[in-house]
Amino acid sequence: MRALNPEREQEQARALARMKRVPLLLLLLMAALFVFTLGHPAPWAPWVHAFAEAGMVGALADWFAVVALFRHPLGLPIPHTAIIPRRKDELGGSMSRFVADHFLEPGAVRAKLQTIDLAGYTVSWLKGPGGQAKVVDFAEALIRWALDALDEQRVRKFLGRLSRRQLEKVDLAPLLGHTLDWLVRGGRHQDMFTQVLRQAIVLLDEHRDAIRGKVQEESPWWIPGFVDDRILRKMLERIEARLYEISLDPEHSMRVQFDRWVGQFAEDLKTSPEHRATGERIKQQLLDNNELQDYLYRLWADLAGRLEADLDADESKVRAEIGGWVERLAGELERDPDIQAWMNEWLTETVVTLVNSNRGQIASLISDTVQTWDGRDTSRRVELALGRDLQFIRINGTLVGGLVGLLIHAFAGSVGGW
Repeated sequence: MRALNPEREQEQARALARMKRVPLLLLLLMAALFVFTLGHPAPWAPWVHAFAEAGMVGALADWFAVVALFRHPLGLPIPHTAIIPRRKDELGGSMSRFVADHFLEPGAVRAKLQTIDLAGYTVSWLKGPGGQAKVVDFAEALIRWALDALDEQRVRKFLGRLSRRQLEKVDLAPLLGHTLDWLVRGGRHQDMFTQVLRQAIVLLDEHRDAIRGKVQEESPWWIPGFVDDRILRKMLERIEARLYEISLDPEHSMRVQFDRWVGQFAEDLKTSPEHRATGERIKQQLLDNNELQDYLYRLWADLAGRLEADLDADESKVRAEIGGWVERLAGELERDPDIQAWMNEWLTETVVTLVNSNRGQIASLISDTVQTWDGRDTSRRVELALGRDLQFIRINGTLVGGLVGLLIHAFAGSVGGW
């Protein structure tokens, strides 16, 4: 198991070694007092002797208990010792379940998130230069990644196969029929019809001279030119007047006929075998048209090249546009407390749902990771993390043991009459 932070582990090891000296010195002190007061004639000596004797017992017992967590004391394979290296997988599983049941529980996650103004934090972060720059950098990296991926031959072949298979499943005629139905239901087809009429009027006006020249070419030689011009002018004026009339009158009879024609055409597309067969032929032509695919790829390559050149430029328009969009978004969010409240609720519930749905998998990261660790390395890591505090157990055991020894000595003296 590789050290995640070697310098930190070395510092922990040095701190633990220093801390281990304290209970060891205390044990040696108890031993020295025990030997010094053994058979000493002074009245206070039995009390110190009892304190030192019980202190040594407490110190050795707690030393054994602490060491038994991490290894076999003195290298002896005593049962129920070296608990952590021997049962690390079980401990990892227990820790994983504890985290899942208590830390990732929906109520706990929701309570924590509700104390955080996620929307306000987002706004402040986006308005700051660091946050905005990170969003722009991320967007640029995402665009570059997409461009690089789509430039890969393997990716292009995969997308080509995928799009081909999806297109093969499409029934063009009914699809177009349903699209026309959607246009008719919203009245959008009439808006499109109006735009076509207006464009036709503009085209007629712009190409009057071309139309006049074409009429003169086709007109018999014996008809004077001024007659052609008069007839053509009257004809174009009537056509333009009719087009104006239709474009301005939403109840015009031509619009009613157009309504019926579009509706009938949509129904025919959805039900007619002939239209379905025509759609299949068009679809197959699209699938088999290598020139069209090459042309589309050249268009994409040209667009990708332009994007890359812009991103490489010092004054990138794409980066500036993304930065402006982020700034506008942050400004709108800041001015709208209602949307901030909605964002907080939505983010909270989304995170709670995600965590609750996956808390078993999230917590299993602990047990799965522990299972990959070597037992001795696991024991060493845990000892480095907790060993310093465990040394206080040894210190307290020495002192508490000594006090208990004094109580026992006092009780024995009172019963025996000293």
